[in-house]
Amino acid sequence: MHEVNIRWKRPLDGRDIVTEQTDYFDDRIADAILHGSPYERLRVRRNSLFDQRIPTKLAWQSAILLVLSLVAPITLGYSGAVAALFPGATPLASSPVILMPGVLALVIETGAATGHLAVAATLLSGESDLSTRRMRQLLSVEEMASFYGLIGGALLLAITVTFFLLGYAGVETIQQYTATGAQGPFDASGTGLSVLAVSAVSFVGSVMLFAGSRLLDSRMR
Repeated sequence: MHEVNIRWKRPLDGRDIVTEQTDYFDDRIADAILHGSPYERLRVRRNSLFDQRIPTKLAWQSAILLVLSLVAPITLGYSGAVAALFPGATPLASSPVILMPGVLALVIETGAATGHLAVAATLLSGESDLSTRRMRQLLSVEEMASFYGLIGGALLLAITVTFFLLGYAGVETIQQYTATGAQGPFDASGTGLSVLAVSAVSFVGSVMLFAGSRLLDSRMR
């Protein structure tokens, strides 16, 4: 008879998950040090929260803008009573107060993407000619763009989407919010920027950033 050895595997616990995550980050850092460019090696050695590659961060910004573009579809599901709270009773064509955080998020994402693309263009035009001091300066620009684009933009996005989803809570909930004397979330902002325009620009920007991230991913390896 053949002897059969049965090995029981211990189920994964929290420590196993932490270990696997740590191994993943260690492998990524080791790969950047061994195979990455001088700029990539300098980035991972800074131990920054934003030590990801530029194409990855552009893809994340693309996702933020894609979610922001959903504000127009969200308004399509409003009841007639809620839609009547918007200026002109037409949510898509109106410029409500709750849209303003989204407008600011769009501006921030545009500026952050410009910073990321400027750094990438500088690296592609001649990274080998850059001094360590110059690369550190570029890293500072990249980290600032990452902070505003990924942290600031994400927070503003969360505020915008939360307020737009408030419309599904019904007129009573909205009236309770405005009963305190505060300006209504669906009152006119006076900027003239419509929900449809911001949504459309966000969608186009999302597509452009994602395409740019894929192009840079192939060129910056």
